[in-house]
Amino acid sequence: MAVNALAFDLGASGGKLFSGRFDGKTISVKEIHRFKNQPVTVNGHLCWEIQQIYSNLLEGLKRSTIEKSLSLGIDSFCNDYGLLDKNGDLLTQVYMYRDHRTEGVLDFIEKKISPLELYHRTGCQRARFNTLVQLAAQTRSDDNNLLQKAEKLLFVPDLLNFYLCGEQSTEYTIASVSQLFDRRHNSWDSEIIQKFDLPQKIFPDVNPSGHRLAEVKKEILEKTGINPLSVYTVGHHDTASAVVAVPSLDKNFAYISSGTWSLVGTENDHMITTGLAFRENYANEGGVLGRNRLSKNVSGLWLIQEFQRQLQETGVKRTFEEMDLEAENTKPFKSLINPDDARFFMPGNMVEKIQHFCRETDQPLPETIGEVTRCIKESLALAYRQALEQLQEITGHEFPCVHVIGGGARSVLLNQMSASALHKPVLAGPFEATAIGNLCTQYIGLGKISGLEEARRLVRSSFTIEEYTPIEPAAWDGAYERFLSIKKKTPD
Repeated sequence: MAVNALAFDLGASGGKLFSGRFDGKTISVKEIHRFKNQPVTVNGHLCWEIQQIYSNLLEGLKRSTIEKSLSLGIDSFCNDYGLLDKNGDLLTQVYMYRDHRTEGVLDFIEKKISPLELYHRTGCQRARFNTLVQLAAQTRSDDNNLLQKAEKLLFVPDLLNFYLCGEQSTEYTIASVSQLFDRRHNSWDSEIIQKFDLPQKIFPDVNPSGHRLAEVKKEILEKTGINPLSVYTVGHHDTASAVVAVPSLDKNFAYISSGTWSLVGTENDHMITTGLAFRENYANEGGVLGRNRLSKNVSGLWLIQEFQRQLQETGVKRTFEEMDLEAENTKPFKSLINPDDARFFMPGNMVEKIQHFCRETDQPLPETIGEVTRCIKESLALAYRQALEQLQEITGHEFPCVHVIGGGARSVLLNQMSASALHKPVLAGPFEATAIGNLCTQYIGLGKISGLEEARRLVRSSFTIEEYTPIEPAAWDGAYERFLSIKKKTPD
């Protein structure tokens, strides 16, 4: 008998609810509801409209009534959190990880604990969006009072689960990337928490992926018209869910999880916190079923998304496919950028920032839509190459191909550029890897799938995977040398 489940996948630019169906041989997915998700400015700060997100979740559930699903799992971007009082009410806004309040906080943190010690304890990359950085920023602001009044900290998927079923807990993969979780002992790190004068009581119990939390509340069943539904933990960190859906039959594989961020990584059994991994800022992140994801953050399609948004503000409408088509008809390697330059982190004026970077590095300025798009995507492909070369050196493993999963795998242009830059075949798909991995984890929790190996075999047989092979590798070698030279002039 086929088993249906629901996956709610919340990204930094939009959210989607999917229905999944597993018939014992293949998995299929169907999109039920989609909505835009963008931060809003509240008192000068970037924040998430959490109630609007929740309303869209309920709207998706209303539309899913015909599916008669057994379970629901929620994943999202990581690090952002809500603080609840004793009544379960939010004490403050849910700040977005790109908000300016974290400016300069990394230096404050490193005066209290050395970056190397923090790395060995948590495995986390040095990044201003980490939960530790956000909480440290909060302790130095007027919001610190609210922090002391808080009863519980819940990450975004946990907050939505709480609204649905009343459970105040978190899940392993999203806790692991907070920079407050001791990966050596798989528990909250009391020493780090004490160093920053954070209340220990706010950190919730941590559940494994594939754990049944509770049934959706009766009043929500009545409001949405759905049948009784169990809420399960999945990879609450969206990348953790996406990696479950890497369609590899090999235990050692390389992937690029391509979305707002691009995560270039692999999966292994244990953290790698060598000097090289630390220097190159590789993150060790908890994976579904206790695996470790070793990955490098590259500032992915955020650059294109911001460019598209800027065009729309001036009345110019282009789909991502149309932008790629215009890029194909422009001169290659005219201008390159370092996608991880700090100036690109905050929203706004993306074209001007890119042109300013090119001016600083004595390059021609990209002017047209095609030139800017090509500049971004060529630079991303070259950044992937650098990240993969470092990953191979850190792990001592040569990867024969690279799996590109997620929404970015829809870009034929970027897939081909990546294959050419990497000098390796690129296997693109599935596009909805996060939702598929979310569903597979639920099926594991329900006892319908035995584990990751079976899940990946099912994904491989259920979804179309496109292969791209390198073209003109010598031209990309020359561009790569230029790219490395440019990065040296403008470090991350």
